[in-house]
Amino acid sequence: MATLKNEGSELLRFWRLVHEVTGRLVGAQATELDAAVDDCLRKIGKHFQVSQVGLGQWSKAGQILPALRTWGSKPVSNYMNTVGPGPEAFAYLCRKGSLIWNCPEDLEELPQFREHVQQVGATAGVFCLHRDFGSHTDHLVMAKANPTVWPEYTVECLAAVSGTLFNALYRRKAEVLAEQMLRLEQIISEVAADVGQAGADDLDAQINRALRQIGEATGADLSVFLRCAAKESLTVSHEWDADTIDKGCFVGARLADDYPWLARYLKGGEPLLLYNLDDFPSEAEFELSEQVGIQSMVWAPFQAAHGTHGYLGLSTVNRTVQWPEGVAIQLGLMGRILSNAIDRNDMDLGMAHTLDEIEGLKEKLAAENLTLRQEIGDLYSDDEVIGKSHVFRSAIFQAQQVAATDSTVLLLGETGTGKGLIARRIHEQSGRSHRPLVTVNCAALPSTLIESELFGHEKGAFTGATTRKIGRFELADGGTIFLDEVGDLPTDLQAKLLRVLQDRQFERLGSSITKTVDVRVIAATNRDLDKLIEQGEFRADLYYRLGVFPIRAPALRERRGDIPLLLWFFVSELQHRLGKTFDTVSERTMDTLTSYDWPGNVRELQNIVERAMILSEGPKLELGSWFPGNSEFKQTPAQTREQKGETIAEIERAHITKVLESCNWKVRGKLGAAEQLGLKRTTLQSRMKKLGIKRPTI
Repeated sequence: MATLKNEGSELLRFWRLVHEVTGRLVGAQATELDAAVDDCLRKIGKHFQVSQVGLGQWSKAGQILPALRTWGSKPVSNYMNTVGPGPEAFAYLCRKGSLIWNCPEDLEELPQFREHVQQVGATAGVFCLHRDFGSHTDHLVMAKANPTVWPEYTVECLAAVSGTLFNALYRRKAEVLAEQMLRLEQIISEVAADVGQAGADDLDAQINRALRQIGEATGADLSVFLRCAAKESLTVSHEWDADTIDKGCFVGARLADDYPWLARYLKGGEPLLLYNLDDFPSEAEFELSEQVGIQSMVWAPFQAAHGTHGYLGLSTVNRTVQWPEGVAIQLGLMGRILSNAIDRNDMDLGMAHTLDEIEGLKEKLAAENLTLRQEIGDLYSDDEVIGKSHVFRSAIFQAQQVAATDSTVLLLGETGTGKGLIARRIHEQSGRSHRPLVTVNCAALPSTLIESELFGHEKGAFTGATTRKIGRFELADGGTIFLDEVGDLPTDLQAKLLRVLQDRQFERLGSSITKTVDVRVIAATNRDLDKLIEQGEFRADLYYRLGVFPIRAPALRERRGDIPLLLWFFVSELQHRLGKTFDTVSERTMDTLTSYDWPGNVRELQNIVERAMILSEGPKLELGSWFPGNSEFKQTPAQTREQKGETIAEIERAHITKVLESCNWKVRGKLGAAEQLGLKRTTLQSRMKKLGIKRPTI
């Protein structure tokens, strides 16, 4: 009677322990879970007075896999090298749900398992199955070095608490895998930017660095880049290995000879994921596991822009790893970025030769004009994206790289550099090209209306809201939204934009219903966002969200070699509308245009070309004294006004326009045009309307 009473008291004490363990694990943050699980195992071990408690795994073949978590002292120094439990013990545990013994004599039906527990010194123990995965089990195990008589409630109690412990571990594992994928995405963005600027001399170093970052982020021991122009010549060109590996395994090897099974599989162009030895076919296990020691691997295929293809592979040696879900897709993207960078360097060599030829033709102006016009029609007929300079093609190349993804893009550069054209190009080359590209100029909308314009409003949400309006984000659902001049977005709306970027959710004005959208965001600004952050006018967290993949649109003065191309493009576009034909440009005019600094960039060049075409008689295009970069005709502002006979309104219009341009057309706020002119914002806007001053667009 006393024994039953004592067992009942112990059982009650254990259920209190279960309640405490459950409460702590459920309420623990992800970063606290490992410590919480260890503490729970310690309390279970103290309750049952055992030497070891653990969350372990067996393979189907009856081999011990690395323990997930343990508490207590291991009976032997390396129990994984002992005789394994055996397939009979695996089958018994899966069939019965538990395996319990008070002494080794209780295990007569499982001789291999009995030998195993004697080797590790587990004289008495309990295994409680949590989950049978087919290829392996997850179970909670307790062991003692001395014989014992387990209470009748032991298995029932362990089954009750094992689910909570394993769920906590699964939750932590999911958190770790999510962090790995986030880090992998960050690495891909960084590598895309780095290799896009890398020259031929340091491209190999950049690729090796990228492989090291990927390997470290995913916990791999080997990171391999394979690229070829024909499937018959599979050869690894770059490889990174961890310090724990004596030497590289694949670099320099001919796969068809050294790893025939792997070569045959990779020729199919399909991804390959192997998590542990149970996933390996017998031939693969021989050539990869026995010869090299690989126990987990993933090979992700990619198809590059210029017909080349290949794989980016990860492997672990003498240990297994759980690859994050979706890792093959990300690795394929990385492989494509690296391969495109190599292709770009190869193209640069040919382009350098072409540029030398063009430079040599400068003395032959007529022939040069004809050649450039032909190049526009034959080589660069891609929707107004004109240019062959390295900095410009680099920006276009980065746009091509990121177009296939859904990553947020931040376009940086001065006004008039063509950021809107790059945004449209990214959208048209993306998987969302069949959906709309919605453009919003954040600087052109009044602060009182921009929230309604972006997110919409319900009827009666504010004075004047007579009908319900759908916002731009809803219109762009499934497509792309281009936020031009995002640096001018009011600070109170930046938090709402940040939420859309993070959660893809928002509410219309006057509504409590949360809307969810699938929108790819491209933002652009000609302002210094770092400076705005220091001044408290732009949120740092929003900047980091927008700047996942920054692309800088180069100023026209950085790509002077493109000015002749752009000149003839604009001439070709405008001469039909203007009713004039131009066959040549004077050498003096071309030199003047290429030496001018172009503060208004491509937009200014287009306007200058149109004005010159109107004023020139033809067929030769000439610049007159009106061109600000013409040094032969420079005059003082007073002389210019006197000769032109400007009215007061014209002088006022010119002055206000000059101040607006110096402020990047910012009207309100600190350092805005209204503040510099000493006017109220409403007064300045009224004068702008009266004088017909409008912000120019590309």
